[in-house]
Amino acid sequence: MTPEKLVQNSIIKYLQKLEKSGEKIFIQRRQAGGFNYHKGLPDVYVVYYGHHIEIEVKSKTGSQSEMQIKWQKRFEELDIPYICCNDVEDLKRFLVKYKEVK
Repeated sequence: MTPEKLVQNSIIKYLQKLEKSGEKIFIQRRQAGGFNYHKGLPDVYVVYYGHHIEIEVKSKTGSQSEMQIKWQKRFEELDIPYICCNDVEDLKRFLVKYKEVK
């Protein structure tokens, strides 16, 4: 398993833990080549307490492709929260500001 996939699995596991504990969350993992896939889209998107959040996952040494940076800019133009993270702690800190804030 690749280092990036290990990070992605830990993030998905954390998000599923939030869901099981009753947090208001919808989780969708995107698969390259899957239905309605577009190159460069973030790996995961969630709806967390009503906020659509895009999550790009990288290993500690990974970096975004040019296409991923274009998607990030597009989401930011649309005021859609976006995070590129390389561990679950980055995501935990990011999500705090969206819990029950409307």
